[in-house]
Amino acid sequence: MKVSILGSGSSGNSIFVEVDKVKILIDAGFSGKKIKEKLEVIGEDINDIQALLITHEHGDHVLGAGIISRKYKLPIYITKESYNACQHKLGKIEPSNLNFIDGKFYLDNISITPFDVMHDAERTIGFSVEYMEKKLTLATDIGHITNIVREQFKGSQIAIIECNYDYNMLMNCDYPWDLKSRVKGRNGHLCNEDTAKFLTELYHEDLEKVYLVHVSNDSNCYDLAYNTVEFELIKNDINIDLEIVRQNTVTPIYKSKK
Repeated sequence: MKVSILGSGSSGNSIFVEVDKVKILIDAGFSGKKIKEKLEVIGEDINDIQALLITHEHGDHVLGAGIISRKYKLPIYITKESYNACQHKLGKIEPSNLNFIDGKFYLDNISITPFDVMHDAERTIGFSVEYMEKKLTLATDIGHITNIVREQFKGSQIAIIECNYDYNMLMNCDYPWDLKSRVKGRNGHLCNEDTAKFLTELYHEDLEKVYLVHVSNDSNCYDLAYNTVEFELIKNDINIDLEIVRQNTVTPIYKSKK
């Protein structure tokens, strides 16, 4: 199992995953041109991508989805609720390339389990990607950790989880009050402390790699997010490979040890 985050934040999100030679993208929140260039940074060809999975309909997750589907004849997997909400953003998608997510599905021998998360879109989902004993789980936009989320992340070797805002920075930033309330609400985003607490609950000896994603430019900073999570892990005698993901930086490919 291999993974690279092509960039994450309010200006765009996309994740490359390869499992047993099946190559997929999760979200396409950059332009088609940028996604192609970002894949080239890690030595990958966009023509080799076999599927595009969409978590939800917000523009920072679907900006380039329609373009790359048309240009590269790429199948899209999306919930019907999200598709109905962003059809105008996607443009025309060939019926043969439009797949509505309705429960677990497979790409070759790869099992993909969608699960609902709390976020202010028509519908937002995370994904667990599994093959043999390998498991990668992600939730990039999430306001609250539910039991469903806990169950889906359980047993993952690779975890990709939002670490969006610091409460004090959020309260003191220039956002209008209604936006602050949205961000910190149960259907908004996850704060540093809640992410840190969740990771201490999630930890098991086979958890190899954790990516902290969707860090806010206005109500957080990379060092603060990383240090908050790291401090909580150290306090609980947990030592894992923790990586903060920046908006405009493509992370090196990580290959699972198992």
